[in-house]
Amino acid sequence: MSSDNSIILQKINENIEIAVKNGRYLVLKTHRMTDTVEKHIQYALESILKKTEHERYIHSLYTILKELVINGCKANQKRIFFDDKGLNILDPEDYQKGIEEYKKHFSEEMAIEYGKKAKQKGLYVLIDFEFDENGLRIEVINNSTIAPQEEKAMREKLKKAMGYNDLAEFYMDQAMQGDAEGAGLGLALVIILLKGEGIDPNYFRIIIDKDKTIARLEIPFTDKFVSKRQTRKIV
Repeated sequence: MSSDNSIILQKINENIEIAVKNGRYLVLKTHRMTDTVEKHIQYALESILKKTEHERYIHSLYTILKELVINGCKANQKRIFFDDKGLNILDPEDYQKGIEEYKKHFSEEMAIEYGKKAKQKGLYVLIDFEFDENGLRIEVINNSTIAPQEEKAMREKLKKAMGYNDLAEFYMDQAMQGDAEGAGLGLALVIILLKGEGIDPNYFRIIIDKDKTIARLEIPFTDKFVSKRQTRKIV
């Protein structure tokens, strides 16, 4: 990392530290996952968990959050890929054609290119933290449409993952069924890590709106914590 990048990284982390120290909200925004973004995410989590005195969660929550942000960035990049190919991601035939081409050709180099395109097209991933002594709420929001087929598959994977306590067992069972896609493994990782920390996995929710997808993770610190599920009937 260059000295200029190190200075920028330090400055942003200082701003994160000030925001955490003086408040109970923090929002980060990105268009693609980079080493720098990872460092900001880790620093934000460490700062929040240190303030709330729950540093024991740092490893699991960082792993979960990184997975969710990567998924959000990939969803936006996939939408751009379909647009570039002149395909409608919501049309079943176009989706099948596009997703096969996407899996075949997409690479790390393209991810960098499409991250830049996401910024140009106004597609982003927001990481929204809300925290106090009673709990932590993290929402990872990406502003692109998800195909009905993807939502259905995601819901099914999430439901299956709830029945596992071991990631290897989940992966082997999926592989034996001829289905070992990374997205399902990522969701299983989230659920299994939460279980390992003694956190009810039902505090993890994915909300699909017409123009955005929200992955919400809530971590109660005390019995006074109020979940959004209790305050909003829709979610």
